[in-house]
Amino acid sequence: MNQAQLGDIIAEAAKQLGPEVVNVAYRLGSDSTGVPALFLRILLADDYVQEETIADLTGRIAGTLFDIIRPIENWGLRPYINFWSKSEQDRRRDPDWE
Repeated sequence: MNQAQLGDIIAEAAKQLGPEVVNVAYRLGSDSTGVPALFLRILLADDYVQEETIADLTGRIAGTLFDIIRPIENWGLRPYINFWSKSEQDRRRDPDWE
């Protein structure tokens, strides 16, 4: 696997997500069953995090990322996504994801 190429594809995909997304970070590793995995952490702008629209927003973002990256088909990686709001990130700093 060419990790630099994967990073480039993720960066290009992130550009298509719109103002709702502040940052897209990723890590490669293994999931709890030992399967190679792509872990994505999506940082959302607080203005877009609303209870009545969050399911549609996160579904659209995940769909766009998976359509472009194609983690299973192109990379053999099981994808996992965590969504965080900007204010949540600010309260719970995690240097591994910054």
